[in-house]
Amino acid sequence: MISVTSYDKGHLRELASMVSHAAFKKLSTSTNQSSYIRRMKRYTGWEQMTADQPKRLGDLIAHTYQILEQNYRHEYLYKNKLLNDYVLKHYALDDTILLNEFRVGDSIADIVLVNGANKVFEIKTELDTPERLKTQLDDYYKAFTEVYVFTHTTLADKYLSILPPYVGLLLYTASGSVYELRKAIPRTESLDTTFMMASLRKAEYTKLTKNLAGFIPEATPAFYYRSCLEVLYQFPVKQVQQAYCSILKQRIDFQINTYVSEGEVPSYMNFSFYQSRFNKKMYLTMISNLSKNLL
Repeated sequence: MISVTSYDKGHLRELASMVSHAAFKKLSTSTNQSSYIRRMKRYTGWEQMTADQPKRLGDLIAHTYQILEQNYRHEYLYKNKLLNDYVLKHYALDDTILLNEFRVGDSIADIVLVNGANKVFEIKTELDTPERLKTQLDDYYKAFTEVYVFTHTTLADKYLSILPPYVGLLLYTASGSVYELRKAIPRTESLDTTFMMASLRKAEYTKLTKNLAGFIPEATPAFYYRSCLEVLYQFPVKQVQQAYCSILKQRIDFQINTYVSEGEVPSYMNFSFYQSRFNKKMYLTMISNLSKNLL
């Protein structure tokens, strides 16, 4: 196959757009993937491959994934790596929820993990800057007690020098594994009921209120949110956070967990599949597409 050193940045960016949550989701909704295949062949240098051309679309995607892992580690690779090499190795999915792009205050957490513990993972790839990191950390601690920065091993010293000592640090190593360089220290000082409730859907903060207080306040639609918040203010913030995490765990999809944990999905698609909440039809469409012959 063509040497990975011959890929320029423009081609790598194109390949990154095809190895992404959005691109993989399309593989589950349409059987016409001719344009996707043509683009991937073009930017992987299909015509220059002198031997071992991928035989199926799934093989071509796996080859593209390897190219990106060696040359252009964009955010999807970090998220997928976190699921495959950290979460699946240390947690049981039946008791764990991973939340993607979860809003807390003015920030959006890349990944939130909730089971017995609750952790935020802020991804900083080699393509990112730490410009907003302080604001992001401040927001995350309003709803969760542990925060990790997940970055490449070559950036370890950089982030150790700017992170508070209680923020954990995970590394994407040169060998492609996930290494915990520094464990996060739980913090509860900044927990804020207002931020927690604001991150929930209406049905969720209604359930949170009822679970804690035993009742739902009577209020007009215009004042309902505020009425629920005032009820929650009556409880210690740590108690609210514990109940809040229990509500988030109710988003667990046990069928999706089965597909992922039992290896029924190609490993490079695990994170996208987990987040998309595929049904049986979508799953079968995806498998059919990945089996398409290229030769």
